[in-house]
Amino acid sequence: MKSNIVLTSAAALLISVGANALEYHPFVGASMGLQGVSYSNHGKDVEKIKGWDFPTDFFVFGLETGVRAGSYFDIYNGGLTLSATKTTYSNINKKFVDSREARADQFNMALTYDSYIRISGDKENRIDLVLGAGLGTMAYHIAPVNGDSSTKWSFAPEIKAGLDFELIEHLVLSANVRAIFPRRPDYEAGVTYITGGAIKYIF
Repeated sequence: MKSNIVLTSAAALLISVGANALEYHPFVGASMGLQGVSYSNHGKDVEKIKGWDFPTDFFVFGLETGVRAGSYFDIYNGGLTLSATKTTYSNINKKFVDSREARADQFNMALTYDSYIRISGDKENRIDLVLGAGLGTMAYHIAPVNGDSSTKWSFAPEIKAGLDFELIEHLVLSANVRAIFPRRPDYEAGVTYITGGAIKYIF
Protein backbone atom coordinates (compact mmCIF):
# COMPACT_ATOMS: atom_id res chain seq x y z
CA MET A 1 0.00 0.00 0.00
CA LYS A 2 2.78 2.39 0.96
CA SER A 3 4.72 1.54 -2.19
CA ASN A 4 1.65 2.33 -4.31
CA ILE A 5 1.28 5.71 -2.60
CA VAL A 6 4.97 6.49 -3.16
CA LEU A 7 4.81 5.49 -6.83
CA THR A 8 1.63 7.47 -7.39
CA SER A 9 3.12 10.52 -5.71
CA ALA A 10 6.32 10.22 -7.74
CA ALA A 11 4.39 9.95 -10.99
CA ALA A 12 2.28 12.98 -10.10
CA LEU A 13 5.44 14.92 -9.25
CA LEU A 14 7.10 14.00 -12.56
CA ILE A 15 4.02 15.00 -14.51
CA SER A 16 3.81 18.29 -12.64
CA VAL A 17 7.50 19.06 -13.20
CA GLY A 18 7.25 18.13 -16.90
CA ALA A 19 4.17 20.27 -17.36
CA ASN A 20 5.84 23.24 -15.70
CA ALA A 21 9.10 22.78 -17.62
CA LEU A 22 7.54 22.65 -21.07
CA GLU A 23 5.25 24.95 -22.99
CA TYR A 24 2.83 23.28 -25.40
CA HIS A 25 1.63 25.13 -28.50
CA PRO A 26 -0.96 23.38 -30.71
CA PHE A 27 -1.14 24.44 -34.34
CA VAL A 28 -3.20 23.98 -37.49
CA GLY A 29 -2.21 24.69 -41.06
CA ALA A 30 -2.86 24.30 -44.78
CA SER A 31 -0.23 23.18 -47.28
CA MET A 32 0.31 23.03 -51.02
CA GLY A 33 3.08 22.09 -53.42
CA LEU A 34 4.24 19.62 -56.07
CA GLN A 35 4.54 15.86 -55.61
CA GLY A 36 6.93 13.89 -57.80
CA VAL A 37 7.11 10.13 -58.21
CA SER A 38 10.02 7.81 -58.91
CA TYR A 39 8.46 4.54 -60.03
CA SER A 40 9.54 1.12 -58.82
CA ASN A 41 10.66 -1.72 -61.08
CA HIS A 42 7.14 -3.12 -60.73
CA GLY A 43 5.69 0.20 -61.88
CA LYS A 44 8.01 0.27 -64.89
CA ASP A 45 6.97 -3.30 -65.76
CA VAL A 46 3.29 -2.24 -65.65
CA GLU A 47 4.11 0.64 -68.01
CA LYS A 48 5.72 -1.78 -70.50
CA ILE A 49 2.93 -4.34 -70.33
CA LYS A 50 0.13 -1.80 -70.74
CA GLY A 51 2.02 0.57 -73.03
CA TRP A 52 1.44 3.46 -70.59
CA ASP A 53 3.40 6.47 -69.45
CA PHE A 54 2.76 7.06 -65.75
CA PRO A 55 2.73 10.73 -64.65
CA THR A 56 5.69 11.95 -62.62
CA ASP A 57 4.31 15.29 -61.37
CA PHE A 58 1.21 16.12 -59.35
CA PHE A 59 -0.16 19.26 -57.70
CA VAL A 60 -0.76 18.55 -54.02
CA PHE A 61 -2.69 20.23 -51.22
CA GLY A 62 -3.29 19.26 -47.62
CA LEU A 63 -3.94 19.95 -43.97
CA GLU A 64 -1.76 19.51 -40.91
CA THR A 65 -2.11 19.79 -37.19
CA GLY A 66 0.04 19.04 -34.19
CA VAL A 67 1.78 20.41 -31.15
CA ARG A 68 5.10 22.12 -30.55
CA ALA A 69 6.77 21.72 -27.15
CA GLY A 70 9.32 24.08 -25.64
CA SER A 71 9.87 27.69 -24.73
CA TYR A 72 9.76 30.31 -27.47
CA PHE A 73 13.20 31.46 -26.30
CA ASP A 74 14.85 28.01 -26.38
CA ILE A 75 17.13 27.15 -29.28
CA TYR A 76 15.59 23.67 -29.54
CA ASN A 77 11.88 22.76 -29.60
CA GLY A 78 10.32 19.38 -30.33
CA GLY A 79 6.89 18.44 -31.56
CA LEU A 80 4.50 16.15 -33.39
CA THR A 81 2.82 16.80 -36.75
CA LEU A 82 -0.12 14.90 -38.23
CA SER A 83 -0.43 15.65 -41.95
CA ALA A 84 -2.74 14.58 -44.77
CA THR A 85 -2.11 15.44 -48.43
CA LYS A 86 -4.07 14.74 -51.61
CA THR A 87 -2.96 15.28 -55.20
CA THR A 88 -5.02 16.39 -58.14
CA TYR A 89 -5.47 13.93 -61.00
CA SER A 90 -2.73 13.56 -63.63
CA ASN A 91 -3.17 11.74 -66.93
CA ILE A 92 -1.75 8.32 -67.75
CA ASN A 93 -1.12 8.46 -71.49
CA LYS A 94 -0.58 5.80 -74.14
CA LYS A 95 3.08 5.56 -75.15
CA PHE A 96 3.96 7.24 -78.46
CA VAL A 97 0.34 8.30 -79.03
CA ASP A 98 -0.27 10.72 -76.14
CA SER A 99 -3.92 9.70 -75.77
CA ARG A 100 -5.33 9.49 -72.24
CA GLU A 101 -5.75 5.91 -71.02
CA ALA A 102 -6.39 6.62 -67.34
CA ARG A 103 -5.93 9.12 -64.54
CA ALA A 104 -3.91 8.75 -61.36
CA ASP A 105 -3.83 10.50 -58.00
CA GLN A 106 -2.21 9.96 -54.59
CA PHE A 107 -3.09 10.35 -50.94
CA ASN A 108 -0.63 10.48 -48.04
CA MET A 109 -1.06 10.59 -44.28
CA ALA A 110 1.79 10.67 -41.75
CA LEU A 111 2.68 11.32 -38.12
CA THR A 112 6.19 12.72 -37.66
CA TYR A 113 8.35 13.81 -34.77
CA ASP A 114 9.87 17.20 -35.61
CA SER A 115 12.96 18.96 -34.28
CA TYR A 116 12.90 22.77 -34.44
CA ILE A 117 16.36 24.36 -34.23
CA ARG A 118 16.43 28.16 -34.03
CA ILE A 119 18.87 29.69 -36.55
CA SER A 120 17.73 33.33 -36.40
CA GLY A 121 19.99 34.28 -33.50
CA ASP A 122 18.70 37.22 -31.49
CA LYS A 123 16.35 38.51 -34.18
CA GLU A 124 12.85 39.37 -33.02
CA ASN A 125 11.10 36.70 -35.13
CA ARG A 126 12.14 33.03 -35.05
CA ILE A 127 13.52 31.18 -38.05
CA ASP A 128 13.83 27.44 -37.44
CA LEU A 129 15.53 24.60 -39.23
CA VAL A 130 12.97 21.79 -39.10
CA LEU A 131 13.97 18.12 -39.36
CA GLY A 132 11.37 15.38 -39.04
CA ALA A 133 10.80 11.64 -39.43
CA GLY A 134 7.83 9.38 -38.87
CA LEU A 135 5.41 6.76 -40.09
CA GLY A 136 2.56 6.99 -42.53
CA THR A 137 0.44 5.44 -45.24
CA MET A 138 0.06 6.10 -48.96
CA ALA A 139 -2.64 5.35 -51.51
CA TYR A 140 -2.01 5.25 -55.27
CA HIS A 141 -5.26 5.40 -57.24
CA ILE A 142 -5.71 4.62 -60.94
CA ALA A 143 -8.96 5.32 -62.79
CA PRO A 144 -8.92 3.89 -66.36
CA VAL A 145 -10.99 5.49 -69.11
CA ASN A 146 -12.53 2.06 -69.69
CA GLY A 147 -12.66 -0.32 -66.75
CA ASP A 148 -12.75 -0.34 -62.98
CA SER A 149 -10.58 1.94 -60.87
CA SER A 150 -8.14 0.54 -58.33
CA THR A 151 -6.50 1.87 -55.17
CA LYS A 152 -3.39 0.37 -53.59
CA TRP A 153 -2.42 1.23 -50.02
CA SER A 154 1.07 0.92 -48.59
CA PHE A 155 2.85 1.50 -45.30
CA ALA A 156 5.07 4.52 -46.00
CA PRO A 157 7.72 5.97 -43.65
CA GLU A 158 8.54 9.64 -44.20
CA ILE A 159 11.41 12.07 -43.63
CA LYS A 160 11.39 15.82 -44.12
CA ALA A 161 13.56 18.92 -43.90
CA GLY A 162 12.69 22.58 -44.17
CA LEU A 163 12.49 26.03 -42.63
CA ASP A 164 9.85 27.76 -40.51
CA PHE A 165 9.60 31.55 -40.77
CA GLU A 166 7.65 33.40 -38.08
CA LEU A 167 5.74 36.16 -39.92
CA ILE A 168 3.95 37.66 -36.94
CA GLU A 169 3.02 36.30 -33.53
CA HIS A 170 1.12 33.00 -33.94
CA LEU A 171 1.56 32.91 -37.77
CA VAL A 172 4.31 30.81 -39.38
CA LEU A 173 5.24 30.18 -43.03
CA SER A 174 6.87 26.80 -43.70
CA ALA A 175 8.91 25.61 -46.67
CA ASN A 176 9.97 21.97 -46.79
CA VAL A 177 10.79 18.85 -48.76
CA ARG A 178 9.28 15.51 -47.77
CA ALA A 179 10.37 12.08 -48.98
CA ILE A 180 7.89 9.19 -48.70
CA PHE A 181 8.94 5.55 -49.03
CA PRO A 182 6.15 3.02 -49.78
CA ARG A 183 7.16 -0.42 -48.48
CA ARG A 184 4.53 -2.67 -50.08
CA PRO A 185 5.94 -5.28 -52.49
CA ASP A 186 4.84 -4.93 -56.13
CA TYR A 187 3.85 -1.31 -55.63
CA GLU A 188 3.87 1.12 -58.57
CA ALA A 189 5.44 4.04 -56.72
CA GLY A 190 9.00 3.61 -55.47
CA VAL A 191 9.68 6.94 -53.77
CA THR A 192 7.58 10.12 -53.81
CA TYR A 193 8.74 13.64 -53.02
CA ILE A 194 6.68 16.64 -51.95
CA THR A 195 8.21 20.09 -52.36
CA GLY A 196 6.07 22.89 -51.01
CA GLY A 197 5.02 24.96 -48.08
CA ALA A 198 2.37 25.61 -45.47
CA ILE A 199 0.86 28.46 -43.53
CA LYS A 200 0.35 27.57 -39.87
CA TYR A 201 -1.45 29.22 -36.99
CA ILE A 202 0.14 28.47 -33.61
CA PHE A 203 -2.12 28.87 -30.58
